[in-house]
Amino acid sequence: MPRHPALGGGRIVLIGGSSGIGLATALAAAESGAGVVIAARDGARLEGARAKIAAIGRTPVEAHVLDASDERAVAAFFGRIGGFDHLANFVTAAPDQAVRAGMGLFADTTQDVLEAVFRNKFWSQIFTVRHALGRVRRSIVFVTGQAHRKSLPSYTAAAAADGAIEALARGLALELAPLRINVVAPGLIATPLMATLPAAVKAAFDTRTQAQPVPRMGAPEEIADAILWLMGNDYATGAVLEIDGGYKLT
Repeated sequence: MPRHPALGGGRIVLIGGSSGIGLATALAAAESGAGVVIAARDGARLEGARAKIAAIGRTPVEAHVLDASDERAVAAFFGRIGGFDHLANFVTAAPDQAVRAGMGLFADTTQDVLEAVFRNKFWSQIFTVRHALGRVRRSIVFVTGQAHRKSLPSYTAAAAADGAIEALARGLALELAPLRINVVAPGLIATPLMATLPAAVKAAFDTRTQAQPVPRMGAPEEIADAILWLMGNDYATGAVLEIDGGYKLT
């Protein structure tokens, strides 16, 4: 039996759905009988993700190249795909290695890097919601993190963007009802992005996760499960669901 039967027969749009938590969510949605539309910047990785989802063989899958920080591109994307039931955006704080490398201590972070983080993480959410309205029928799920609850050195810009997204979600839950708006806030998750981080950062994350009540990094599938649960629960709105292994408690 599918884990999320309430999603069966629906259509789910996942921005940033070609890797990590986004891909895990797409695969689980397809397993539950939902049609899946994924969009991401990297065409080759996107095609690989599409093939994995299609191999499940249960529901339609579409893949579209998209830079979600480009509002015109976002508007054109939603114009192409038509109506759907649920939306989630997994776009990360740093669009590339150059911005990621520039995310240092606040005093050392340039204005260009700060703006790039907000454009990628926060403004992409604004663009997707703005142009999804009138097309999305049931819910939107934002994905944030934990850095704005428990500070991490060098993550100030990302933390500020995540805090802004959660504030946005609460306002939209009132303004856009009966469309439901929710947030999933993961802790430290073992995604492919983690492999690209400097060794010192990875070591620091390992130390932090060992101190948690659940002493490990989370799996993308564990966050995907929470996202799909929120999509399928018609009584959930304005919620921030923290799936962090107890990270904030340590």
